[in-house]
Amino acid sequence: MNNIPYIDILILAMIAVFIINRLRNVLGKKTGNESDIVEKFTQRKNTFNESEPDSVSDHKVAKLNKNFNKNLHSDKKINSVINEILKIDDKFEINSFCDGAKKAFEYILTEYSTNNLKALEKLVSKNIYRTFEKQINLRAKNKEKLEITVISVKNPEIKSVNLEKKYVAYFKLLFDSEQVQVTKNSNDEIIEGDNNQILQIKEIWTFSKNLKSNDPNWILEEIEEN
Repeated sequence: MNNIPYIDILILAMIAVFIINRLRNVLGKKTGNESDIVEKFTQRKNTFNESEPDSVSDHKVAKLNKNFNKNLHSDKKINSVINEILKIDDKFEINSFCDGAKKAFEYILTEYSTNNLKALEKLVSKNIYRTFEKQINLRAKNKEKLEITVISVKNPEIKSVNLEKKYVAYFKLLFDSEQVQVTKNSNDEIIEGDNNQILQIKEIWTFSKNLKSNDPNWILEEIEEN
């Protein structure tokens, strides 16, 4: 009678071993369908068509921008023309343009004073080019040399903007600069100006550009004293 509990325990142990062996056989056994399941999952993932929210959104924004006037200048007339320019050339950026014009101002003065007409061919109009050429030839005839040193240039002020022929833009910019200008003779003696005198010069330069052209350069059309 006292051995009965031990028999029960033995029977339970045998049942547990049987169950464990059955589970091991089922869980550890390959059915041959595993690769099919993975393939179906990856195919389902690869064939999933994602929408393109960015491209669609950008297109809508670009379309809206053509009908929306940005506040880019305090003068309403100037602001209106700049917005018309943006409709033709949506890459136009007013700050970049003014920064480029400022650099062009210094570059043109430097190349003009060193008689480097070749460098200015694609940056100035035919009229400006001819004027520069006459003055350079006159200096050469008199054996004179012009030296211009730009000390500083303030950010240009937009005085007016026009759009002609629907796609040719004209900007009038006021340049307020400090310069030293001297003219020397063949003996390198100063005959005009003073190296120690800083001149404050205000001029209005007019730049133009065909907005449909691939040429990125703006052309200097006119120089006026302010």
